[in-house]
Amino acid sequence: MIVLRWEEGWTDGRRRLRIRWRGLPRLRTPVLVVAAALFGAAVSAAVLVGFWDKETGRRRALETKLAASAERAKTLAAANTRLQRRVVDSRATATQLEQDGDRLRAAAQSLLRENGALMASASRLQDRGGSLEQRAASVSKLAGTLGNDLVAVLGYITNTSAGSLDPAYLKVQLDYLRPAVVSVRSAAEALGTDAGSYGTAVEGFTAEAAAYAAALRRLARERAGTR
Repeated sequence: MIVLRWEEGWTDGRRRLRIRWRGLPRLRTPVLVVAAALFGAAVSAAVLVGFWDKETGRRRALETKLAASAERAKTLAAANTRLQRRVVDSRATATQLEQDGDRLRAAAQSLLRENGALMASASRLQDRGGSLEQRAASVSKLAGTLGNDLVAVLGYITNTSAGSLDPAYLKVQLDYLRPAVVSVRSAAEALGTDAGSYGTAVEGFTAEAAAYAAALRRLARERAGTR
């Protein structure tokens, strides 16, 4: 409590106003407590503001990191999607290549079989050609012998007068020449037939060889295209 009193104390007789603080000792403790509380509140507020600012900074940094992580995850998801498409495309390409490889292997096996068949045909044709050559040589030899015999008989007839011709000799020669001519003629006809068949076989072999060569070139192009 504050008390105002007028006291005599000046030399000129004037009074002065004196202020007394009554009960101040009792107020000192609450005031100090309030002051301490206010100071503590101020310090707490300052600490809280600092902590809040720090937490706000951390939260913003965390949000920035989360946004960056989300963007990174989005980028990785897009890359993963592209990678999955590539894997699917690669699998499809691998499957197609495998199918092409199977088809090429089957074609190669077929060509190998055709090659074996062509080689066998070529061997048979070579054997037939050799046989025809031998038969042609034999027919040629028979024809040459028959021709010589005919020349000899014709020379005898031409150079001998009609009265001097020996009928018995002529009969023997004719009996010999007649079957010889028939034999040569039959051999020549058979040779001609076989030669015609051989020519047809050669033409067929030539066509097969041409088809084989075309298939081989086509296989080579396809193999080059799959690489």
